[in-house]
Amino acid sequence: MILNDDEQLLPPDSKTKKRKQQQQVPLDPPYNSPPLQSWRTTKHGLPITYFRCWRWAPELASEEESEKHLAYHIHHLLRRIPTRKKNKKDDVSRICVIFDMRGFQSSMLPHIHKCINILRCQYPGRAGAMCFINVPIYFTTVWKIISPWLDDEIRSKVFFAERGVDDVEKAVVFLNGLKLKTGLLV
Repeated sequence: MILNDDEQLLPPDSKTKKRKQQQQVPLDPPYNSPPLQSWRTTKHGLPITYFRCWRWAPELASEEESEKHLAYHIHHLLRRIPTRKKNKKDDVSRICVIFDMRGFQSSMLPHIHKCINILRCQYPGRAGAMCFINVPIYFTTVWKIISPWLDDEIRSKVFFAERGVDDVEKAVVFLNGLKLKTGLLV
């Protein structure tokens, strides 16, 4: 079963066509347009990526493939950081991730733990903001499991948007209203 972005079942003949299209597209972004249809940053300059839980199937990849995939996305975000400014204090060196938690499953927890460890060990200080939207009610229990895996620095950059913030555009507005750290020095 293959779902498109609108979560509709694709007809069998378009399944093969879609695979061929995916194979022909170069792996290196920005050839693939993001869900926001243009590359975006917060008002602070942090490049934004949008993570959709319902589209993630970590169990389908090996551990090595998962690590490469995560590193690929982080490097892609880092390449989108605005160019250096004269005043080093204003430099942006952090990233922003908006997590849409629809479709979250507890079976994802070991993979999330691995992602957190990679972010903490390989990219220290790069997290600028991690905003969670559409959080299921039971996620408070899950957060009690996940939060000890995070150090104080990362925990301070996690934001849970209120119930009215249910899409990416609203999440960007929410993040723009916060005071976020942008650089390693600031």
